[in-house]
Amino acid sequence: MCVLEISDGAVVTSGRYENYFEDENGNIYWHILDPSTGYPADQGLQAVTVISPEGKLSDALSTALFVMGPERAEHHWRKNGGFEMLMITDQSEIILTEGLAKGFSLNEGRPETIRAIEK
Repeated sequence: MCVLEISDGAVVTSGRYENYFEDENGNIYWHILDPSTGYPADQGLQAVTVISPEGKLSDALSTALFVMGPERAEHHWRKNGGFEMLMITDQSEIILTEGLAKGFSLNEGRPETIRAIEK
């Protein structure tokens, strides 16, 4: 899908594209659960990638931000900082933080749109 050039950071992605199952009625369930409902987190995201100095932080944030959804995740980044993120929405939009913009390139022929966010 893309190339993201990173140095000196831990990169972790959480998403609903790999660990899932489909029931006999065609319903798809993935492994990231929303603790408020007990059901798979469905806030409009396909995947969230977080880059931070520590792997544990990247891992925890990528899952938490996925559950939050794009608007709350963007707010969390602006308020707390200390990491960079890339989100892929259900509408094929790629939202990335300003620190990733210069190291990011979308592969040729991809249909996604890109939006960089700033603090």
